[in-house]
Amino acid sequence: MDFKKIKVLKDDARGIMYDCDKLNFIERRKGTISADHKHIDPEILYLLKGEIKIIIGEDEQKIKSSVKIRIPANQYHKIIALTDIIILEDRQLE
Repeated sequence: MDFKKIKVLKDDARGIMYDCDKLNFIERRKGTISADHKHIDPEILYLLKGEIKIIIGEDEQKIKSSVKIRIPANQYHKIIALTDIIILEDRQLE
């Protein structure tokens, strides 16, 4: 057997983000915000638990789990946790 401690990427008042190799496991508390930001690579989010308001460019939507969200490269986006949420983040190409 091979066991390795999972690295914590971020741990703050919003919640915690774990490095799960190709994926990041993100737990966020209700009312927290992932600020308006973008990445140079595409991003896929898997909303596994909860409800969010997501803004991608000029589009805004409320979304409940379980859903896959594709965000194009270099596209500004913002996520507001309307409940406690769990997201898997994949910034690798499918």
